[in-house]
Amino acid sequence: MFTIHLRLLADFFEALGKSEIAGNLWMKIVAKDPSPLYLTAAGTFCFNNNNLEGAERLFKAALTYDPKLYQAYFNMGFLKQKMLLHSCAIDYFSTAISLQKKCDVAFFGRAISHLANQSYNRAIADLKKTIILQPYGPHAYYHLCHTYSKLKKFKECMVLINQIKGFEPQIAHQLKRELNL
Repeated sequence: MFTIHLRLLADFFEALGKSEIAGNLWMKIVAKDPSPLYLTAAGTFCFNNNNLEGAERLFKAALTYDPKLYQAYFNMGFLKQKMLLHSCAIDYFSTAISLQKKCDVAFFGRAISHLANQSYNRAIADLKKTIILQPYGPHAYYHLCHTYSKLKKFKECMVLINQIKGFEPQIAHQLKRELNL
């Protein structure tokens, strides 16, 4: 019962934009109930509050309890990405994908790390998969369009811009402006 009240309180403070207070409440929750999902949630708050060491410790603890918890793997991927350890991030994202084939955020995260490593064809494949899994999420379209532009594939850029125009016209206009298309 104590954990339920703390979770409600943490959700309340998160909704108010008080991430630090919510994160502190999650730390109290995992002290009482160190379940893998709670550890991952607490780690996410640490990450969002720039406590990267705390986040890593909590994500690794979650994986110790449940080595098949794909959420902890993709969160570790984002953590390593923030630390600019893109090859390591790719490994974590890949593990998340192997455990959950439809994890769009892991495909997207892996694509961003591939872009940082200038592995454009791999990034394109992951961004396309992200779009299949999340067809109305503009971020994958945005990065895919910029990647095509780097590769001088302007026809592909225009196809994407025309697709995104139907549900995110402001992003379509922004891309045209940024890429001079």
